[in-house]
Amino acid sequence: MTLRFHPVLCCMAILCAHAVALAQVPLATAEALMHKSGVWEQLADVAPQLKAGVTQAPDSASLDAQDVERLEQLAEDAYAAPRLRETFLQVLAGQITAAQSARAIKWYDSPTGRRITELEATSSTSVDDVNRVLAEGNNVLAHASAKRQALLAQTVRATRAAEGQVTLQINTTVSIMQGVASVLPGTPASGADTLRRAMEAQRPQMVAAASGVMLSMFALTYQSASDRALEQYLQFLSSASGDAISVAMMDALDKALSAAGRRFGSSIPKAGATLSL
Repeated sequence: MTLRFHPVLCCMAILCAHAVALAQVPLATAEALMHKSGVWEQLADVAPQLKAGVTQAPDSASLDAQDVERLEQLAEDAYAAPRLRETFLQVLAGQITAAQSARAIKWYDSPTGRRITELEATSSTSVDDVNRVLAEGNNVLAHASAKRQALLAQTVRATRAAEGQVTLQINTTVSIMQGVASVLPGTPASGADTLRRAMEAQRPQMVAAASGVMLSMFALTYQSASDRALEQYLQFLSSASGDAISVAMMDALDKALSAAGRRFGSSIPKAGATLSL
């Protein structure tokens, strides 16, 4: 499972976790999946990426150093790894079955599964300059064989990476706005709904653009993996268990980041900080 975080952290979503009582598998099983898939560690990258996004945002030049520092502190608190992991864990445990988790763990414990996870983890921590990553990915893609390009395109589709990224982008912006509106007197609640409709109208174009971006990023991420390894990865992703795990993990990420977005948005006015959405 590949989790992608834009440097400005265009990733959050709708509500928060299922109750423990709804869990289909023990929390320990869900946590094992998070560790083996690399998600546990990747969630620790979210707060630093959002903090970097605050500094790099177009409107940051109008903020003084104290405001920037305050926003960074708010982001670090709202997106703290323990908070994200707790919500992700609860949602994942509630959406997968024992059989699905057993098959997924078998994949992650296989030599190819471990190698793929290692490559994804390395990619997640090295996206410090998206333009550089895309340029390098485009170069790798341009020199790849037709078979390799087809395998990479299939992997993008099987992981639902482009569609998931767009959903997370939309929900990120909306959830932060909802958080701000929840504590800022006079802010119409309908503003977030209007924003969502406007962004949803652009979804087809956003997915098309994201597909190209993900293809380049995947080319670079899996550069050292053999065609056979990618074929085995696709077999897992296309299986009933692999598909169910991918869907559940994306939903868990969506809900964890949504809750964080609301926390972040609601903390901005309280701290006297400003941020253009």
